[in-house]
Amino acid sequence: MNEIAIIVKQIIILTLLGITGFVAAKRNILPEESQKHISALIIKITTPFLIFTTMGSYSFTRDTLKNGVYIFAFGIVFILIAGLISLAPCKVMGIKDKARNIYIAQSMFGNVIFMAYPLLEAMYGKTGILYAIFYNLSNDAILWTLGVYLFNKHNSNSWKENLSHLINPNTLAFVGGIILIALKSYFRIGEISVYNAVWDVFYTTFNGLGKTTIYISMIFIGMLLANTKISGVKDVLSRTRYLVLSIFKLLIVPAIAIVFFRLTNNYFDKFVKIIVVLQLAMPSSTVVSALALQYDSDYNAATESIFVSTILSIFTLPIIVYLLV
Repeated sequence: MNEIAIIVKQIIILTLLGITGFVAAKRNILPEESQKHISALIIKITTPFLIFTTMGSYSFTRDTLKNGVYIFAFGIVFILIAGLISLAPCKVMGIKDKARNIYIAQSMFGNVIFMAYPLLEAMYGKTGILYAIFYNLSNDAILWTLGVYLFNKHNSNSWKENLSHLINPNTLAFVGGIILIALKSYFRIGEISVYNAVWDVFYTTFNGLGKTTIYISMIFIGMLLANTKISGVKDVLSRTRYLVLSIFKLLIVPAIAIVFFRLTNNYFDKFVKIIVVLQLAMPSSTVVSALALQYDSDYNAATESIFVSTILSIFTLPIIVYLLV
């Protein structure tokens, strides 16, 4: 039951940070045009440094890498399952064309950086961030292939252009982390005093910068909600489609993953189960709305769905943690 108390506490903390961003945006302290710059700061600077310094300072073992591979593989499998499951409610509710593609994408892709990193770091420290990185790789692999295809059915962007997004600061930071781990393992550079002195300064500087991701991300989410163009909160919450699809995203798919891991009779390390399930339980990805706008898809459906799923996740995440323990 301790995990439930921890996640409730962390959700309260993250919610307060989100409210801070919401108020700052509404009062124009952080104007709407600053949103894209804050997003770029998180994606291109603070998160890559968080990834690299976390990996570089972590004592990797064979089990660590094995668990990471399992998380990556299960991430791929369950993201695809989430997409298939979303077809049913879309068909029942008569959602078609651009809106249908948006809902499928939002069922598949959760807020695996902006919300998951802060939550998992708060709950499990370096280990939480480390394993979250592996899930993020599986999320990105599908997002920039199948995900972009869903947004881009009606356009003509080349697959080469879409796949180029797989090479980004976060994946480069991951590769850099792997290289550093290999150097420490095979060439024992960790035993060299000069390396340790340089790494200590580098780590102290840039891990501190990377950890600001936790706070800036929630400020960003608050800004996103404040700047979401909707006709009214009550109107959005009354739309059955948003509620139904959010429930599938936040509860049904994670519950299926929980059942699967229970059937395996604890064959996999507990962190494999925890990371995969909690990442699946994250609200819809903010990246989806950006891609919807970029590819002239249903931007309104994307932003309104993010709004609903983010608010609902405050209540559904403790339920998922309760089912996990």
